[in-house]
Amino acid sequence: QLELQQYKVLDPACGSGNFLYVAYQELKRIEQLLIEKIAERRRSASEQLQISFVTPKQFYGMDINPFAVELARVTLMIARKVAIDRFNLTEASLPLDTLDGNIICADALFTDWQKADAIIGNPPFLGGKHMRLNLSDDYVNRVFTRFSEVKDSVDFCSYWFRLAHNQLDEKGRAGLVGTNSISQGKSRVAALDYITHNGGHIHEAISTQPWSGEANVHVSIVNWSKIEPVSYYLDNHPVSQINSSLTTTVDVSKAVRLLANKNISFQGVIPVGKGFYIKSEQAEKWIENDLKNKEVLKLSSSAGDLTDNPQGKPSRWIIDFNNMSLEDASEYQLPFEHIKLTVKPEREINRDKKARDFWWIFLRPRPEMRTAIKSLACCFSIPAHSKWFIVVPTSLDWLPNNSIHVVASDDFYILGILTSNIHRLWIKAQSSTLEDRTRYTPNTCFETFPFPQKPSQELVEKIRQTAGELHEYRSQQMEKKQWGITKLYNQFFNEPSSQLYQLHQKLDKLVMEAYHFQADEDILEKLLTLNLELAEKEKRGETVIGPWSPYS
Repeated sequence: QLELQQYKVLDPACGSGNFLYVAYQELKRIEQLLIEKIAERRRSASEQLQISFVTPKQFYGMDINPFAVELARVTLMIARKVAIDRFNLTEASLPLDTLDGNIICADALFTDWQKADAIIGNPPFLGGKHMRLNLSDDYVNRVFTRFSEVKDSVDFCSYWFRLAHNQLDEKGRAGLVGTNSISQGKSRVAALDYITHNGGHIHEAISTQPWSGEANVHVSIVNWSKIEPVSYYLDNHPVSQINSSLTTTVDVSKAVRLLANKNISFQGVIPVGKGFYIKSEQAEKWIENDLKNKEVLKLSSSAGDLTDNPQGKPSRWIIDFNNMSLEDASEYQLPFEHIKLTVKPEREINRDKKARDFWWIFLRPRPEMRTAIKSLACCFSIPAHSKWFIVVPTSLDWLPNNSIHVVASDDFYILGILTSNIHRLWIKAQSSTLEDRTRYTPNTCFETFPFPQKPSQELVEKIRQTAGELHEYRSQQMEKKQWGITKLYNQFFNEPSSQLYQLHQKLDKLVMEAYHFQADEDILEKLLTLNLELAEKEKRGETVIGPWSPYS
């Protein structure tokens, strides 16, 4: 009885109080079960328990919206009346409790939290890259100062997960709804890795599901405590464990970014200005007017082109002055005047000083990427978001934008390794998701991936040859059918009799041999072990094989 009377619940982003309403109803249900058990032991009516244990005063909330705060207080009063009617309670519904001190108008990121036994809620859904667009610069800077140990741009809700864990005592529990990328990439490191690396145990979770009423939003539900659980449930099924990736597999969050893999994978250019993009007809006219314009007009490669167009061919052109001075750029009269007319006005109101001052060039022109690929015969392009993880050899005449990640290699041996199921397993464990599509992140997917260290020269050549066969097959089929690569994989990847399936199977077998892995082994565990071994070698100054052939 005493424990139930003293049990406190906090929602640090309570909105109109929906989560508090449900929590109140559940505690009243438990209270009713307790009263019934006590009643079974008391024979006479005079001995029956006629008091209430749980009251709205045990529930706390915070929100920055004053109207939502007032509504949440009313919601708890409604919850009380509904519980009285639902359970036929003898307690009076009047007078109403005063909840001014329980539900407060405050910013949870900068306010001390009420100590509670359970912390619940759904913090704001906002991607890290959108924070400055939706919140003020001053506010975002305050957040970064407050959480200075979080080094990367992460989903806004990550900060609530950290604070909730810090607030839990040894017997406390927390359950929050976050964007589904909370279990992947940088947000996982900031939130769920922080929990599991600081004494937390995730005991129940939904890895991903659509958020009610918003088809484009997918969420994860995470419940954890600081006491080691006796049981685990993932996606409503009993499992042996749940890691910070919200899977039951090996926890690859411990993987280290390898020095051997640095400065080889790059995000494409970030123009910032719709006027940089032009149609093919416009580019052709400008080149016809002055052949010199061809020097600054390039085919713009995007993830959509790679996945949907035959051969991944770009559908647009882009004006690229690279790192030219204003004076040099103005030598290309028609493209320059177009940028001055369409991009400059947009850039002049950009909060980034570099974007304002250098309005004729991309915000991120990626000079490191250009240098890394300029001497290659081609490079390998990976869509940042795609249904199927694909690696596509692309022409250096195509300039990739920020929806593509580029691997600075033209060796089809590396194409074979990256295309293999071994790399796909690593991606699935490491990558983020956008709705139900894979999001490839170079920091966690590529730079942590351990490449084979001791493949035979014969195996290297076989992998190179098979990757070439796969590329030729895909190219021929896309050209013949006028399909994009996504449609090709939709049709044939899971068909055992298809040549696409058979080539992938052949490639996977060869890559397994290159790693000296056996089919009955836990591949993720082997990859993680190899990653950590290579990281230790690098610390000792020993040579590590990265994304290149040992026989180059």
